[in-house]
Amino acid sequence: MSVPRPLTPAGSCRQEGFTLAEMLVALAGAGLLVGLLIGLLGSQSRFHLRNEDAIQASQIARALADGMGAEIRSAGPGDLLLATRDTVSLRVVVLSAVVCDTVSSGSIDLFAYDSIAANLQSGWRGTAFSEPYSADWVYADGFTPVSSVSAAAETACRAAGADRANRMPTRWFRRTSGWNGGFGTTPVPGSLARVYGRLTYAIRRSGSEAGTVSIRRNGQEFVSPLELGAAFEYRLSSGAIQAGVAPADLSRVREVRLTGTAIGRNGRAAGRRVVYAMSLRN
Repeated sequence: MSVPRPLTPAGSCRQEGFTLAEMLVALAGAGLLVGLLIGLLGSQSRFHLRNEDAIQASQIARALADGMGAEIRSAGPGDLLLATRDTVSLRVVVLSAVVCDTVSSGSIDLFAYDSIAANLQSGWRGTAFSEPYSADWVYADGFTPVSSVSAAAETACRAAGADRANRMPTRWFRRTSGWNGGFGTTPVPGSLARVYGRLTYAIRRSGSEAGTVSIRRNGQEFVSPLELGAAFEYRLSSGAIQAGVAPADLSRVREVRLTGTAIGRNGRAAGRRVVYAMSLRN
């Protein structure tokens, strides 16, 4: 025997699920959340890029101060070879020696007491000497005397007062010749002698970062990027500051200045303005 099913009143049927209005509200809410999330991620990304640029600009400024600044400060006014708005070139000592004895006209014995290994322009060397008790140096760019390790030079230098407890290797004692050809005179015993190379810093357009410049050390990129407009300036003994110095006035330069703005490669942060004043040694 079957039991009759109760009839559902008309108008009371209800379909399970979301209405169109509910779906639109849900989609709008989800879109708002996604937009907020994307905005948050974008803000964090921009903050990261700005922070990265600021750090990089500071690193560029530090490299300029610790690298280029240290080398330029080691030079004296007589060491400058070129001083223009985009290039500064100077002599860098690679070997220092004292004259022990005069062997003959143009030939002397030396004790080389200091030398450095520097990444300088290859093939370019010069020599300078200073008389005893004199602060003035005589330069001969492009000239180096003929030099060879000599036991006789060691004997002469020991006799002249070289410290007998000094165990420097024999190669530091050298007999050199040809001085008359470079200077027209032979340094006397007690004079100081130097062999030097050429170091050049130049501001050039960057080959990798469009619209920027880099600073090159002897042709190799040293730091980058900097904004366009970076330049060298020079303070003279008179106190005047100018963008370039004529060769005849190079000895009057007392300070090399670099002005520019170091920037990051992301382009997301304001650059760091740098004005470095690098005083030459007296």
